[in-house]
Amino acid sequence: MRLSSCSLRRAAAAAVIAFVMVGCSSGSGSESQDGEDEKDSGSQFPVTVTDKFGSATIEEAPERIVTIGWGSQDAVAALGTVPVATTDFTWGTVDKYLPWFEDRVEELDGELPEILRYTDSDEVDFEQVLALDPDLILAIHSGLTENEYERLSEIAPTVGFQERAWTSDWKELTRTVGQVMGKSQEADELIEETESEIAEQAAAHPEFEGRAFTYGWYLSEGATALDLYVPEDPRVQLIEQLGFTVSPQVEELSKDADDFFVSVSLEKLSTVQSDFHLAWVDQPGDLDRTLDNTLVAQWEPIVGDSYYFMEDNGLAWASSQPSVLSIPWQLDKIVPIIADRLAPAT
Repeated sequence: MRLSSCSLRRAAAAAVIAFVMVGCSSGSGSESQDGEDEKDSGSQFPVTVTDKFGSATIEEAPERIVTIGWGSQDAVAALGTVPVATTDFTWGTVDKYLPWFEDRVEELDGELPEILRYTDSDEVDFEQVLALDPDLILAIHSGLTENEYERLSEIAPTVGFQERAWTSDWKELTRTVGQVMGKSQEADELIEETESEIAEQAAAHPEFEGRAFTYGWYLSEGATALDLYVPEDPRVQLIEQLGFTVSPQVEELSKDADDFFVSVSLEKLSTVQSDFHLAWVDQPGDLDRTLDNTLVAQWEPIVGDSYYFMEDNGLAWASSQPSVLSIPWQLDKIVPIIADRLAPAT
């Protein structure tokens, strides 16, 4: 899923419970269920968090939250608030909002948030954000630029990513969202419950343990290299939690990577160890083009029929942006497929 001009397609190609019902929210924010909740939340403020571009101080519990990029909208909703605006996730069968996020908004009896617009230069529409009157902007797992950060910070406290764009761990993201919302304990509980579900799946599939894997996307028209996600990418880390091990060659190549993926020349693809290859495709012809390539067809996981290309856009989104909402949604779908497609160890 490469981010398009609305900021989606670049990051994906470039491309997750029990809920804590602390309140109900419309697009304008949420209210605590009782005065004690408000007291506990308020006692955690002010909160100051730092990121790659600077620091943000949140003086009181935010009610109008704008989320940019992936994952933050899920964490905010899981913690009981519907963002006032969020990224457009339209892709194939997915229309604007991710299915698990829509389900959560319905549980909160809220209204689906406004969709963020982007300019021709691929920047957030600052006028739209200003008109939304947010008291917090979250872009923790995003491709936020320094210019965007500075301009958004003039509108409201803005929290970006820590080190590298599009590589924020879902647990780190959830903890940060919990901190800035004054709900750190609830965030920790969500993480614990989600990790428990992952651990149960891993325990049920001991055949995953220690098997080398790669995760990437399709071979585009005329491409001479296959792109694979680096170990720091959240989608890779989730598969690791199921017991798999990142391909040692991808691990080595990633040491000098400045992005969330590395490009492996097709001529050198055979040197990349992989017992299982996971990927996604965009258009109907992408899968055939990839598998029909002579050099790809000779690669270890393809020869062994030990691979899976996600053609379901919803599932691909869930895998690409792990969160406390999308992980439980996807596990029962993706894990059986991986188990079925993984070639036996030799």
